[in-house]
Amino acid sequence: MKRNSWVLLLLLLTACGDDVVPKPKGWPRIDLPERTYVQWSAAPFTVEIPVYGRMVERTASEGGRWFDLRFAHQRATVHFTWTPINGRLAELIEEAHDFKRKHESMAARINSERVLHDSTRVFGTLFDVEGNVASPFVMYLTDSTDNFLYASLYFDTRPNADSLAPVTERLRQDMRHFAATLKWQGSSDLSRAMP
Repeated sequence: MKRNSWVLLLLLLTACGDDVVPKPKGWPRIDLPERTYVQWSAAPFTVEIPVYGRMVERTASEGGRWFDLRFAHQRATVHFTWTPINGRLAELIEEAHDFKRKHESMAARINSERVLHDSTRVFGTLFDVEGNVASPFVMYLTDSTDNFLYASLYFDTRPNADSLAPVTERLRQDMRHFAATLKWQGSSDLSRAMP
């Protein structure tokens, strides 16, 4: 018993020394994949998507189509909704702006960027929503007559803009590339593709 007491006393005396300093909280290292794109095509559009993303069609109906661009390693998904315009362009654009406005109370800032590609008839707006918001990137793209595509980015984790910043910025760049490479398929292709 005495021997154990001496060992304990010796350990306590040698452990005393420098002041204890708490270590900062660590964050996991984020390795982003090399930026490479592949052509993806399904009615109503063709586009280039990152090779580290997987596009999946969820459902289709006469009222629209829904797609998910899943980034498994980044734990993020971009949800797409394609809708035929049918004379409702102003209403669809207003719905996209309403969604953006719902984020304004939590957003530190919302930057918008216009998309105007006359040669491919792709027009729209990209929204970078900064801060701890559910969706840090929202966009809509249209040809103004037949096609309206709405997209929003979501992470599988609680919003934390600081820790997600590198991944968010990469996915924003990927979505800008998406908008730059989007091409609408012809009306005849759309009618054949609808269930």
